[in-house]
Amino acid sequence: MARFSAENRMILVLLYAVLALVMGGAAASVLRADPDARPRVTLDENTARLQAALDRQFPGIEQTFLALVESRDPETAREQALALASSLANRPDLFLSAFVPGTGAFYRDHALLFHDAADVRARVDQLLAMEPLYHAMAAAPDILGFAALVKEIGRAVEQGRSPPGLEAVLAAAAATTEAQVKGMARPVRWTVLAGLDGDVASQRWYVLAVPQPGAERQAAALARQASDGMQGVSWLWPRRALTATPSPMRDFVVPAALSVFLSLLLLAALLGSFRQTLAVMLACAVTLAATAAVAAAMGRPLDGATWSFALAVLAPVIVAGAMLAIAYGQCRARGLSAVQSVMLSAQRQGGLVSTAILLFAGVWVAWAVRQLPSLSQFAMIALVGCAVAWLLAMTLLPAAFALFSPMREEEPRHWLDETLDGPLSRHARNAMDVLAMLVLAAALFCAIFLPAMRFGERQLPSAPPPLLETPDSRGAVHILAPPGRVPDLVAGLAKLPEVGAIRTASQFLPPDAAPKVAELRRLRDLTPFDPVYRDPPEEDALRQAFADLEEQLATIASGPATSEALRDAALRLRRAVQLYASAAPPAAERVAELERALFASLGEASASARRLATLREPQVADLDPRLLARFVSPAGEWRIEVMPRNGVGQLSFAAALRRAVPESAGEPVVALVRNEMIHHETILALAAALVAAAVLLLAALRSIKAWVLSLAPAAALVTFTAAVTVSLGIWLNAAMLAGASAAVAVLIASSMMVAARLAGPEEFRKPQSRLPVRAALLAPVVLAGAVAPLAVSSRPAVAEFGAVLALLLVMAALLCVLIVPALARWLDRLSPGDEALFRSRRSPRQETEAVLASTTGVAARTNGKTRE
Repeated sequence: MARFSAENRMILVLLYAVLALVMGGAAASVLRADPDARPRVTLDENTARLQAALDRQFPGIEQTFLALVESRDPETAREQALALASSLANRPDLFLSAFVPGTGAFYRDHALLFHDAADVRARVDQLLAMEPLYHAMAAAPDILGFAALVKEIGRAVEQGRSPPGLEAVLAAAAATTEAQVKGMARPVRWTVLAGLDGDVASQRWYVLAVPQPGAERQAAALARQASDGMQGVSWLWPRRALTATPSPMRDFVVPAALSVFLSLLLLAALLGSFRQTLAVMLACAVTLAATAAVAAAMGRPLDGATWSFALAVLAPVIVAGAMLAIAYGQCRARGLSAVQSVMLSAQRQGGLVSTAILLFAGVWVAWAVRQLPSLSQFAMIALVGCAVAWLLAMTLLPAAFALFSPMREEEPRHWLDETLDGPLSRHARNAMDVLAMLVLAAALFCAIFLPAMRFGERQLPSAPPPLLETPDSRGAVHILAPPGRVPDLVAGLAKLPEVGAIRTASQFLPPDAAPKVAELRRLRDLTPFDPVYRDPPEEDALRQAFADLEEQLATIASGPATSEALRDAALRLRRAVQLYASAAPPAAERVAELERALFASLGEASASARRLATLREPQVADLDPRLLARFVSPAGEWRIEVMPRNGVGQLSFAAALRRAVPESAGEPVVALVRNEMIHHETILALAAALVAAAVLLLAALRSIKAWVLSLAPAAALVTFTAAVTVSLGIWLNAAMLAGASAAVAVLIASSMMVAARLAGPEEFRKPQSRLPVRAALLAPVVLAGAVAPLAVSSRPAVAEFGAVLALLLVMAALLCVLIVPALARWLDRLSPGDEALFRSRRSPRQETEAVLASTTGVAARTNGKTRE
């Protein structure tokens, strides 16, 4: 096959180049990737059923946006919250619902019941005590009647009596009159003055908005835009809305350009030939295009695990390309032609190349059969990459080497071979042995970290932490139950130390409503005080009424029984009346507008009193429908929302609740089950992969010694990885597990190259067949340079993947060049019969001449004996 490829090199190279362009273009137009999307994991039947029930009965409940609207003026905060909720609710394409808790008909009708019983009793007593005052104003709801009323109040003050609640009435009238002077409308709210509203004057209000499933990012962008012009608005986002808008330049263009540049540079430096570098890079491009086309054909967007398939598919082709390119260069250095070099390198290294590719395939087969759909898809793509890599090693690489081969011979020896394969002094060899002992001892010690390794998705704490005193539901666990079980479940959950807050529908009902409703029943004795309007008076009567009003207010302010609050309210109203009457003549139309602002809502207070007198104790079904829909499904099933105590980890919280209530659902429970599944499946997959690699190596190398040399660095890399991840608190997520598996496979393949020349079968130990140490270093170093630029990505998952995998690959290169030779020397001392062949004192040309001379001498002696 190598000979056929070399003889038809132009056709093969052009064919593969065209195929790469076609497949790469098709993949680029179809393939979509989202590294922030969670990898697919097969949940157990119970968890999947509970989560599906939660999503079906309460759609979008776990992705609720919470806005905190704050202002020093309670009314301003309330109005801003209502305006924000209205703007979001007007976008049904992005939001299922948006509302402000504490507003609506239910809270308007039952607001008084949220006050304590003593406050309700005091309000009823005050209203009953002020009934004569309200009746007097209702009988004459105009300026003349108000002036007459103030005159009677002045007489009472002169007699040492001060009616209760009068200061609030005068202060409200003063504020309304001042607003009229300024040309503004500020009517008196008699319902508030009578103590019948119960509105909470809060400086903080909340907006709850539920986005459409799948549109969290777009909804979050709209919510930010809607609140940009508002002061004091802060958002608490669910995790799906936290992802920043991707930057194509920083996330793709820059890392891809840097990756190609560094890979090309490192390949050229390690191969020592730009022509061979082009051949290997062409094979990498064809492999990447073919596997990307296969990934696109699978029809699923690449998620947080499958997006990193490039490393897995490029690793085998780079390993194969390194072995064939260096063997080809050795043959050219011995004076062979391009076609002869291609054929000889393929013959000598074909078995080792196939074994290396099978190593990768064995690793990915172990992942393909696990219950992790994303990693199974990743493994299938990687297996296609292995098949493509073997095909290219047999066809494209020989053809490209022959096509790009220079007319002159290659340089006889690479500069790195002179350094790594040259003779070591005794002191240097001892130093290397000591360093290898220390590394192996550290690796053995780091094995204690293996049980503590964490596979899965690290659950970052919410920022800021969940605000338990707000409707914040980030990190909540949800329990669906019939109404009859809810009290018992709540009582049991309240005993758990991990629980910080429990919310149910009944929590939003007024506490101890029965005695408060009984107090309001006393309002049945209240006579209605609806205003009865009279014909407008003459202007002279109006002027006299304003004059009398000023005089009586002065009398009230100077009365001996007047309280400080009443005096201030009387003086304020007197100044307002003076300004109002002196600004313009008191025309009938102007005075009528003032009278409407002062007395129009008096009838509302009377109606509220009659309604409260017949109020019944509220039930859950009476709650605001928007709030009720968050806690009671249309089928009547209740949702219990359980929040963690501050400082409790999400997974610990989920585990505690699942032990207490197996019916628990929600993102924390799903995250716990996902991590348990990933941990279990990872252990099985890694064990199967290592067993497959061990069996394959033993069959290929046919030497226990070479087998040990090939696997020892991989074992050290695994233990070092465990120590680093446990010490830094790093979780090996799906993408890192796939990358780490590729790194281990690369290390085993590289170690196998060195072990084959040191202790492998005879065909690998022959001087003309041995590969230099440079071949073992090339793949991990080049791959480290390829993934390192990912660290500049703005996506945390991508940046962490690039940094960790680059470190692992560099560590793999160092372990390969340090441990394998030292172990070989130590094993040689234990078995003196085996000859270690790690260092060569002769050049490749000298080795070839020595072999030829030896062969010629044996043939001459044989011919001489035959003639005799």
